Order: sequence, then structure tokens, then C-alpha cells
Amino acid sequence: MKYLGMLSKIKIFNYNTLVKIVGNNNLANATIQNYLKKGFVKRIKRDLYTTISLETDGPLADKFLIGSNITKSSFISHHSAFEFYGYYNQVYNTVAVSSLTPFNSLEFEENTFVPIHTKSSSFIETIRGVRVASIERTIVDSIKDSGKYSDLEETLNCIKMIPYIAIDDIAKYLEEISSKMLYKKVGLILSLFKEQFNIPESFFQKCHDMSDSVKGYFDTNKKAHVYNKEWKIFVYKDLSSYIN
Repeated sequence: MKYLGMLSKIKIFNYNTLVKIVGNNNLANATIQNYLKKGFVKRIKRDLYTTISLETDGPLADKFLIGSNITKSSFISHHSAFEFYGYYNQVYNTVAVSSLTPFNSLEFEENTFVPIHTKSSSFIETIRGVRVASIERTIVDSIKDSGKYSDLEETLNCIKMIPYIAIDDIAKYLEEISSKMLYKKVGLILSLFKEQFNIPESFFQKCHDMSDSVKGYFDTNKKAHVYNKEWKIFVYKDLSSYIN
């Protein structure tokens, strides 16, 4: 019980963290085996543990803290980031976790942590110990991966709940990704929220300029798409009707 108080404060830890706390490898090995046996800690995956609450008998690390610690570069993204920020009306047992380092899908305490490989470490914030995509990156990633890791209707309704976005960050992240089709998709979706976020016309003009020659489909559900003349893309009809 000597180290349990400190482990309860950090909630989630690996072997190296435990060694730093107890002082040496032998004591760390003995401590982790003892705490696992007594149910004071629980193994999430190889070399990742959470402390167990003595009051609730459940893990002290929630799904967001766990997801952002699966790898050194992992962070909460897509619909799970919207949920973390409080913009989702329902609770998911599937947690979207982006990471520079690949990892296998992981199940723990009725939650499934879905790996999403990314090459970008931009626009990631640390909030209450959780690494999470910024709201601007979450918007762009959710639009980019619509139908794959995010549902468009749910994304639209999450965006509706957001009080403010930094449109310059949206523009910077789009520039980093450098996808003509994504410029078109993001421009189209955010045009639905132009007044809400007071988005300048210059942003939409840039989206047009960067993507005007490209044509295509918004996502893989091609049968449900109709042609949008303004943005020159096949997309769902009457998108505004998707917003509750």
C-alpha cells in the first residue's frame, strides 16, 4: 500500500514510471505483481496499467486518459474528441485514437480503442492530462474521414454545438494536409455555419481556389449523393436538414 497513493494520483502508468517512484527494478517488479494480485491495479495492455478505485472497484483512468497513453504519440480524435469536449449527445464505447505509431485495436473495460494512423502531430492539446486533437483539427479530420471514423450527420450536429472556432487554425491544418478535395469538403461543410462562426468570405474563396478544378464524391456512399454546383462535388442532398 506504500505507493498506492501516488499511483492513484497519476491514475495510469507504465513500468518505467513505477521504477522512478519506488527506486529500483526489483522493488518495481515485486510491487506491480503484488498490486495486480491484490486488485489494486489492473493491466490495460503490455506495460500499461491503471490504478483501481478502492471505492468503486473501477479503474481511475477513464477511456480518454487510457486512449492518449496507448502509445507515446497517441491522442483522442474524431468523434471521441467531440465527446471529450462535451459536444456529443451520446456516449460511445468505441474510442477513436490517432497515433503516429501503429498499434492493434485494444479492448478494456467494455471500451474498444480503434487505431487511426496519422502522420501529423499538429494541433494536439493536453487537457486534464489527456492528449486530444484541437477542436479545429477534430472538425477537419471528421470531415476528411466521414463515413469511415465519423458519421456526417453526427459531425454536423457536433459542429452546431461549438461556440467558437479559430478559422486560421482550420486554414493552417488544411494547408498542412494539402488535399484539394479536402479543401472542397471543408469549405462546403463550414459554409453551413458561416454566420454562426462569422467565417470571412476570404476563407471560402481560398477553399474554392485550392480545389476548383477537382470533382468527386464526398464519401463512399455514392448512391445517396447529388451534384452540388457551387462546390462541384457529389454530396448528400439538403445538408442543412441533417442539423437538428
